[in-house]
Amino acid sequence: ITHDKESSNPVQFMRTIKDALAVLELPVEHTNVLTGYRWRPPKGHGIKINTDAGISSEERKGGAGGIARSSTAFLAAWSKPYPGVTDPLVAEALVLHDGVLFARLRGFMRVVMEVDYKEVVDLWASRTFSRSTVAPVLLDIEGLALSFQSFVIQFVSRKANAPAHLCAKFACTLGVTSCWMDSPPSFFMTSIMAHHAGARDD
Repeated sequence: ITHDKESSNPVQFMRTIKDALAVLELPVEHTNVLTGYRWRPPKGHGIKINTDAGISSEERKGGAGGIARSSTAFLAAWSKPYPGVTDPLVAEALVLHDGVLFARLRGFMRVVMEVDYKEVVDLWASRTFSRSTVAPVLLDIEGLALSFQSFVIQFVSRKANAPAHLCAKFACTLGVTSCWMDSPPSFFMTSIMAHHAGARDD
């Protein structure tokens, strides 16, 4: 299959279509799989970015995942390998920084960052006096955030952070960064459907 100058593997293309059709036909009651499986959309014209990190002990590298959404639409997602990074706290701080940098480069003005690693949120609150190894990363985030009209970093449960977790898990298998704009990757489409079903229920 060719489109313009790009080519696509027919088998992989059919699998992607099959996954997409399966999600479209998934009943709402099946998408809302767990009590508390709640991702809440940002208010008004805000943008919410969820990030997560994973560690592959065998590969001795970390993986970072992020997903950006408005109140009505998927905007982008990414999976980025961190070669040599095996400390969970460092990986979580780095992916948070990547998410903030992404928001700034895209020109977002009202940004909510969500992470499921509470230590990072606590360190952010005490960053001025922190001696943590990730303090320089958090201070750099503070500088980047000056360009936003509003900015907050908040803790969210792992259940509500599932798509970012899947992106981080996928990143641990990669050699280079993968990014999806405007259309989500098939491997977390069911998770996205579950989130939106939960949001409707709320």
